[in-house]
Amino acid sequence: MAAEDWKRLVENRVKELGSLQKVADEIGYARCSLSLALRDKYKGKTDRLIATVFNKLNTFDCPHLQRELSASECRQFKERDAPTQNPLEMRHWRACQACPVQCQGGKKHG
Repeated sequence: MAAEDWKRLVENRVKELGSLQKVADEIGYARCSLSLALRDKYKGKTDRLIATVFNKLNTFDCPHLQRELSASECRQFKERDAPTQNPLEMRHWRACQACPVQCQGGKKHG
């Protein structure tokens, strides 16, 4: 994703939820920080904010679960320990290990 795509993700989510405040609450940031960053007026570094937006608002179609997951949900499934005591979860874990979906930074996740 391009660096400015985070703004599109926020704007689309604002349309879905109806307010910037609701989006800010969802990602765990103050509304004014998010608003300033969107307008390129934020004085501090925005790296962490942008990463949070991508992790929380960027979604991927999970071929195993057949539903959308956020990047952070996808990564949690991918990076968890193998659930060796649960055959159903083990199938899911194996599917994640071989998944072609790339949910962040060129790493394979799913």
